Amino acid sequence: MKVAIVGFPQAGQQQLFSLLTGIPLEAFQHKPLEAQLGICPVKDPRVTKLAELYKPEKTTYARVEYLLLPDFNLKGPAKATIFTQLKNADELCFVCRADTAEASSTAFFSELVISDLMFVEKRLENIAKNQKKKFVAQREKEQALLKVYKEQLEQEKPLRELAFDSDDPTLIQSGQFLTMKPLILVINVVDEEKVEDIKLSVPAIQVNVGLEQEISQLDEADQAPFLREMGIGESALSKMSHQAFLSLGLISFFTVGEDEVRAWPVRRGSTAVQAGAVIHSDIEKGFIRAEMFSYIDLVQFGSEAKLKEEGKFHLKGKDYIVQDGDILSFRFNV
Repeated sequence: MKVAIVGFPQAGQQQLFSLLTGIPLEAFQHKPLEAQLGICPVKDPRVTKLAELYKPEKTTYARVEYLLLPDFNLKGPAKATIFTQLKNADELCFVCRADTAEASSTAFFSELVISDLMFVEKRLENIAKNQKKKFVAQREKEQALLKVYKEQLEQEKPLRELAFDSDDPTLIQSGQFLTMKPLILVINVVDEEKVEDIKLSVPAIQVNVGLEQEISQLDEADQAPFLREMGIGESALSKMSHQAFLSLGLISFFTVGEDEVRAWPVRRGSTAVQAGAVIHSDIEKGFIRAEMFSYIDLVQFGSEAKLKEEGKFHLKGKDYIVQDGDILSFRFNV
């Protein structure tokens, strides 16, 4: 999954990106008009515990790709780059200072609405001009949906608040609409700075970016105690990873063994077949069944052998809905 990070000048987005990815500021500060990509492992403590139990040759955490965009300056040369990358992202993260949180977040959201509204109006105009007899029913359905979207946007409401149908036209699901994407607001606070009330109904995370960046320079073993000493219960990295998964509707299942312990993100509501496809398309094609037990049960009983004795080891069919924390092994034949 790719999360685009953006903010107005001096909001702290560069420091946040550095904090999340471990890429030093000096590596990209001299490239203000270029997008920067960094990859961050999601340090799920369940994966760490599974690695302790199985002692694998390799441990693989889920990953989040963070894309730092140029400063959100609509009059600058990077405007086209910013909006192109926003459309390519799975999720948007807007960083703002505590003292301007309400004004800057509202201004950013307004630009997303304007972008979507312009796209809707242009598409409606093209549909109206199209007199071809092919695909008439599809165009009429798309036109009706776009009119609903136009009304929603004109009320300055995000499209993600609308209900979507799985058989909506491909264009509607193409990622062109920015207000369909999950949005996380990161408020950069300094010490005991008071945060304004935010009118946007989006998840908001408060982070002291400067302080956490200083703490990140300490040895890893010293970071958690220092965070607690400073009254920071959860690090920015942990907050962002958790919220990114939550906003995208993702859960994690695990595969375990002596060779590798690995976390696999899937959409909540995914079937066993869909989960297998995340690993390899052959599993989806030749799916027979999935062996399943839960992380919680494994930790409670201590071993797979004990799980089988207690009746906690299950065989699941292709329609089984995967749950967060499931440990799966797939049987397939191609």
